Amino acid sequence: MFTFTSGSRGRTASRVAVLATAGALALSLAACSSGRGDTTSGDSTAAAEATTVTKFALVAPENESDFGWNQAGLSGAQEAADELGIDVTLVPDAGWDNAETVLGQVIDGGAQFVIAHASGYGVAATSVAADKKTPILIQDAGENIPGQIAVTQTQAQEGGYLAGIAAAMTTKSKTIGIVVSADDLNWFKMSAGFAEGVYSVDPTINVLYTSVGPAAYADAAGGKTATEQLIASGADVIFGMGDGATHGYLQAVEAAPGVKYIADIGDVTSGLSDPSVLLTSVLWNYGPTYVQAIKDVEAGTFGEQGYELTVENGGLSLQETDNLTSTIQSAIDKAKAGIADGSIVPTPASSADEVNTVIAAKKGA
Repeated sequence: MFTFTSGSRGRTASRVAVLATAGALALSLAACSSGRGDTTSGDSTAAAEATTVTKFALVAPENESDFGWNQAGLSGAQEAADELGIDVTLVPDAGWDNAETVLGQVIDGGAQFVIAHASGYGVAATSVAADKKTPILIQDAGENIPGQIAVTQTQAQEGGYLAGIAAAMTTKSKTIGIVVSADDLNWFKMSAGFAEGVYSVDPTINVLYTSVGPAAYADAAGGKTATEQLIASGADVIFGMGDGATHGYLQAVEAAPGVKYIADIGDVTSGLSDPSVLLTSVLWNYGPTYVQAIKDVEAGTFGEQGYELTVENGGLSLQETDNLTSTIQSAIDKAKAGIADGSIVPTPASSADEVNTVIAAKKGA
């Protein structure tokens, strides 16, 4: 089942339709009123031509309940729609098997720009963009193709570095755990940056690293077990990267007195019975990137270059909580300035082996 949500809050009511997907997909997207004038949908005569965007879409493999990747993409798309006063079709729970079909059909339904919000959608998106002559934003890897494809990358190691500082200044046991749900490039980047942030405060801290599985993004039970093992090994701060596996991380942390949790990408507060266990979250804000991408589509420059989420441009930040004391925040602000001026360059690891090499090196102050 897919849920399609169309509309922009505050201007037109959201409409939701749930459609069965047995056999060939049959998608029916309701037309929405527009706040930026009329335009032809889904039928651009030249890939690089400027066009006024009145409706766009985001397709995500899961939904906002993951507290992470999907939540950030969906909320970022809604933020962009609200800021620009245009319509958005949100397609959560699209899964992985029919990406090309779904991407093509949201374009047929009127989207003049599409966000394919999963690194695994890159190949399908590139094919659809060429076929439909419609610009699509993809994630993490791929080629920028003027008028058709632009790639968004996240300098996740920078956000991880800031979180590492917070963890190091919070731990009492001097043991900190990292748990990831998959062999994911962004998780590798963030884990390495996190370890270096920890060591910048205290190189004697023990950093433990574990994975739920090679592609266990939604494995809550496995996430719970992996987190329990880290806590049993003495970790009193857990940095969890998971999507749906996050539910398991939270269960394990809340059952362990004195343990603090660092989330990633989204806000997990609503998933906690005791929000005080949350030290912070490395928030990823896609809204400004989506706004810029739409402006580039309208200027006819989409695909000439890609986009990045960084600490300096505000794409990456730490969630404010009561646990981030003024002393911790001061250290974080100093590190942010160092990242911005280039004096601090966290390592963007690209594999678990590279993460473990960074952890073993214990580079610090």
